[in-house]
Amino acid sequence: MPTYVYLCGQCGEEFTLILSIKEYETAKVTCPKCKSGETKQQLTHFMTKTSRKS
Repeated sequence: MPTYVYLCGQCGEEFTLILSIKEYETAKVTCPKCKSGETKQQLTHFMTKTSRKS
């Protein structure tokens, strides 16, 4: 499942959520620390993992 990183605009807490695509489309993301809804998704890198050997 995809991993999403968010930053709270209220308290500055950075947190990670693992959501399915369907959950991501419908989720109302709130900060786990202060429960604020002022969250912004952060741009992050990603890594793919395959079963093929290099």
